[in-house]
Amino acid sequence: MNNTLFLEPQTLKNIYDKPNLKILDATFFLPDSVLDAEKEYKKKHIPNSVFFDINKIADPKNPLPHMIPSKEQFSIMMQNLGLNNQDEIIIYDNSPLLSSARAWFLFRYFGHENIFILNGGLKNWEKFGGEITNKKTIISTGDFQSKTERKDLVVNLNQMISFSNNNSKLILDARSYKRFTGEAKEPRPGLLSGHIPNSKSLPSSDLITNDGFLKSIKELNKIFSNNDFYDKEEIIATCGSGVSACVISVALYCLGKKDTPIYDGSWTEWASSGQKIKTSN
Repeated sequence: MNNTLFLEPQTLKNIYDKPNLKILDATFFLPDSVLDAEKEYKKKHIPNSVFFDINKIADPKNPLPHMIPSKEQFSIMMQNLGLNNQDEIIIYDNSPLLSSARAWFLFRYFGHENIFILNGGLKNWEKFGGEITNKKTIISTGDFQSKTERKDLVVNLNQMISFSNNNSKLILDARSYKRFTGEAKEPRPGLLSGHIPNSKSLPSSDLITNDGFLKSIKELNKIFSNNDFYDKEEIIATCGSGVSACVISVALYCLGKKDTPIYDGSWTEWASSGQKIKTSN
């Protein structure tokens, strides 16, 4: 695994008391889940970790879920979580990696590079004897300022329409295969299932082990090679609302393709705005 991105529980234990270390719990569940991410965080989390709510760390004026906020909005949101620019940030979740990948993506988008993901999330932390608590974390307002906006890491609806029509980019869809083919319902009520014309299916679950780890470099290479996903240089990741697409971006980052953009509006925007929908494979 790429040691510059994933941090092992023992390493976190060793550096836990380091000044300017901040731990974020990015747990998230799909809308059709019976679980509530913030409630799960309150039940148990790593001591001094802060809840990073990807449902709220988004553009408050956009009706679509998880749309990236402005530079100014993100700065204020991070200050309210107690973050500072010099902080070393460790992200974990109590759900299968998707939301940690999204949080990582957001920090990269806004120019903060000193970010790591706890390998295996909370479950692996507990497995290695890591301490957990239900105590509330005391937050002091931070001075975080977003350094930039990496516009190259995001594509919009008009760009996606063009890419789809021209088949000019490799569009990889991280939703389940049955949602992609239209056999399974979308978790958001009233949204049709199916996929963007000329996109390919690559479920994020194919890139993650049953225990919530990103698969090994060897396994990831095999997945991308077997599906001829290396043939096109330019890849765009999409999903339901811009969350699991970030797993594709993380996987490619670990394979050396550092800047794979995502379609932030993803299927929610595409299917709700009257675009062409394909079903079957």
